[in-house]
Amino acid sequence: MRWLAVERLRGWRWALVLLAVSAALCLPWLAGTPYSQGLLNLTIINSILVLGFYIIFGLTGIFTVSQVAFMAIGAYTVAILTADHHWSPWLALAAAPCTAALFGILLGLPTLKLKSHYLTMATIGFTEVVRLVLINWEPVTHGPSGIRGIPTPVLGAAPLDSSRMLYYLCLAVLLLALAGVGRLRSSRLGRGLEAIRDDELAADTCGIGLMRYKIMAFALSAFLGGLAGGLYAFHMRYVAPDAFTLEQTIQTLAMLMIGGRTAPAGSVVGAVALTYLPEALRSFKDWYMAIYGLGLVAVLIFLPDGLVGLFRRSWRRLMGGAAV
Repeated sequence: MRWLAVERLRGWRWALVLLAVSAALCLPWLAGTPYSQGLLNLTIINSILVLGFYIIFGLTGIFTVSQVAFMAIGAYTVAILTADHHWSPWLALAAAPCTAALFGILLGLPTLKLKSHYLTMATIGFTEVVRLVLINWEPVTHGPSGIRGIPTPVLGAAPLDSSRMLYYLCLAVLLLALAGVGRLRSSRLGRGLEAIRDDELAADTCGIGLMRYKIMAFALSAFLGGLAGGLYAFHMRYVAPDAFTLEQTIQTLAMLMIGGRTAPAGSVVGAVALTYLPEALRSFKDWYMAIYGLGLVAVLIFLPDGLVGLFRRSWRRLMGGAAV
């Protein structure tokens, strides 16, 4: 009976995945305005960004605030290589996450020896350093005015210069990223990262190389952050330092916590919720920030596992106690 319940649950899970993918494929045709299409693209990009944060925080348990810095590195890599040096957009998009991952390794090597809030403070400093470099290194980054005229990729003979076409590129990248993170969770590396999150001392006793595993987590997290940044550059066709601030970092953290940091799907759910929620609350004018803040606090207090955790509990009751 238990085996039948598990097989039934697995079938339902795949049905839900197919339903979600089908809905995502149809969404651009339901977006009535260019602004609505732009929000869809931004939601997908935010999902990739938060998915990288899930690897370092949700999976490994390392609290950093450098994810937006990696996004900035990826965005400026694409902007500089395409707009200033006329690289192929596809090559620039491949270079963006690799460059961010390299910076992730360089950041992780010295800072991962720190503990708790000292590590967090070090990553805050890194994020601020990246922002100041973008502002002041004008010969390369164009300073506060940013970089304009970023070309979009071309697929065959068709340029992906419309928001709808770019949406499908971003969606394909997100689906690949979700599949990759799903495989990571079930791999030896993923199990090692979860062991480090649960108990570092026990993980070390079992022979898990703490420093090596943490560096790999930093690199993978930065890789997805740089990938999100590259897609953001194509989406906006303009990058500037004021798009990568500490406020954006806090929003990334909120997206993961609201969606749920126990599963990769929480990254997508949180990105959808906090990309569209501010738009829905703008009609409240002066009460907008108060309602937004109280809503976030309520979710964090009453739903510590996020919206995905709520769905799991509801699904478990519906399926008669089978694990989700």
